[in-house]
Amino acid sequence: MSNQKSILKSTIIQYGLVYGGLSVVFSIMLLIMDMHYQGGSLQNWTGLIIMVGSITFAQIAYRKLNNGYLNLSEAMKIGLGVTVIGILIAIVYGWFQATILDPTQMERATEFALNQAIDQNPEMTDEMIAMTKEWIEWGTSPGISTAFALGFGLLFGSIVSLITGLIVKKSRPN
Repeated sequence: MSNQKSILKSTIIQYGLVYGGLSVVFSIMLLIMDMHYQGGSLQNWTGLIIMVGSITFAQIAYRKLNNGYLNLSEAMKIGLGVTVIGILIAIVYGWFQATILDPTQMERATEFALNQAIDQNPEMTDEMIAMTKEWIEWGTSPGISTAFALGFGLLFGSIVSLITGLIVKKSRPN
């Protein structure tokens, strides 16, 4: 039992680091291309693919190390553990990027989002624009963006862990 726990723990750490590392590499790539403040569905889908891949490979690796067996509880632990480690790494790098590498990132993200809102709603009044800007600034503040990243990451990590766990699981015969 102790050996299973150490294998579980090492698998979570290893693939959590992989998830975090891939997320950082993707963020650096976006920074180099000057697309890091724009958001968008391509970035979201790429992040989700990195998450799904990291969780799935972690579950498969653990199953191989566990004599070919993986139950749903272990799959969920692995998925959520990988998610937490990966997201924490991405958050720390995100803070570093926003404060050291590109201190204007949040201002540019706010301006970009505001321009998109105005383009989609050209009839916005000055008051509506000011209110929209306040909401965007609130949502991009470090505390709120960290809470959203962690919250949504755990939500999607739970869903992905459940789905992949149901696919990858293999119960021990009684």
